[in-house]
Amino acid sequence: MEELAVNLTQDEVNELIKHFPLLPSRNRMIVTVNTEEEDLDLEGAGLAQTQYVIATGPHVWDEVVPGCRVLLDLDKMAVQTGPDTYEIKVDPVKVGDRIYAFVHDTNVKSIDNR
Repeated sequence: MEELAVNLTQDEVNELIKHFPLLPSRNRMIVTVNTEEEDLDLEGAGLAQTQYVIATGPHVWDEVVPGCRVLLDLDKMAVQTGPDTYEIKVDPVKVGDRIYAFVHDTNVKSIDNR
């Protein structure tokens, strides 16, 4: 069964964080898994560098709060899967009918205030 990626907007994220049921531990956070293009199969879509924070653990740096937009360090998250092949590694979690990802705050390059 294919999961379709539908990018979340700031307004949708603001609603989600009000009653999000998970609280990550330590320096982990839960982020959206928005793709570079709309409505693509997760298998073929590239993870977008810009994501929204849904929940944060108690040791995530203070400026990163649920609802903020961040730039992920995708190079740091890449793992080699073949001689010249790399994939972005995320720890997925399903909540309701959506998939999110656990990431460490060290994978955040910047808060995106654009």
